Amino acid sequence: MNKKTTFLIVFFVLVSAGASVALNPPIPAGYYGSVTIDGQPAPPGTTIVAKIGAEERGRITTGSSGSYGNSDGYEKLAVTGHAGESGSTVTFLVNNVAARQTTTWTSGDIKQIDLTSGGATAAGGGGGSGSGTNSTGGGNVISVEPFDNIEFQETREVNLRYGIPVTVNFTLPGQSVYELMITPNVNAGPTSVKIQQLKDTSKLVSSPAPGIVYKNVNIIIGGRGFAVPANITEGIIRFRVNNTWHTGEKGDTVMLRWDGSKWDSLDTTETTTDDNVTYHETRTNTFSSFAITGTGKTVATPAATQPVDNSVVTAAEMPEPAPPVNLVLIIGVILLIAVVIIVVSFLRR
Repeated sequence: MNKKTTFLIVFFVLVSAGASVALNPPIPAGYYGSVTIDGQPAPPGTTIVAKIGAEERGRITTGSSGSYGNSDGYEKLAVTGHAGESGSTVTFLVNNVAARQTTTWTSGDIKQIDLTSGGATAAGGGGGSGSGTNSTGGGNVISVEPFDNIEFQETREVNLRYGIPVTVNFTLPGQSVYELMITPNVNAGPTSVKIQQLKDTSKLVSSPAPGIVYKNVNIIIGGRGFAVPANITEGIIRFRVNNTWHTGEKGDTVMLRWDGSKWDSLDTTETTTDDNVTYHETRTNTFSSFAITGTGKTVATPAATQPVDNSVVTAAEMPEPAPPVNLVLIIGVILLIAVVIIVVSFLRR
């Protein structure tokens, strides 16, 4: 084999390797999940933008309430990345408001990212928001309740200071639990409080509550392990029951709390009533999953607590993200041109 042949073989191997790298850019990551704004499912038409650094890398418009993309289809939030960006932080905007969640970008990664944005300050609670990470000293709540079992939910941000009662109000018309009063036993600082009214028994318990269940509710305060007697001196839960469900007998309605293995009955007091609802309150120093139950026979099924949207929404087709300028591709093309020029010059000698 002469030198000219060896030279040509080496250069064509280099060209092939360079072209292979240049023509195989990183595969976009795909994300999907739930999306809430101020504790409520985001409406159809909500725009979600993903960024790496200050640069937009993908966007999607929701086609249904409370979710974006899907797990078993092609519709996802496609996020493009460049060579060398594996492990970079991806941030999200929900209608131009920063979501609390972030993730790390990996080529071809498909995963669920549940997004939350917004929030309000509760009465008497002070300001501030959590750090965005799970914490046992207050902080943001992290719920593992399946989204399809949540009727609706609200989140408030409060400032918990040792020995000072904080009143937290919830304002959705259909919300059975309308107020909490929390007296902390620690200085926890900014802490999230979330109410989830459920469609059925919570997936966090192993058995349904006994009796006739009016509503199942999750009450989540702070990070995992925070809402326990060591951190909470007393909590008062105030809730209402529709009179069409109520039997009208005092003591008939009871709130139960799941203690991790069984349902415990809490002392429940009827405080007042009007033409439509009856108000109750109960006390606890631990927050978890609860059930509002009746021990007698009901006179009617619960009235609908929230109007059902029967309109048909067509899922918006995700716009194709503009292909990024691939530096590796440019270098590969330049290298290819240079090699061709060198080879032609060499052959003419």
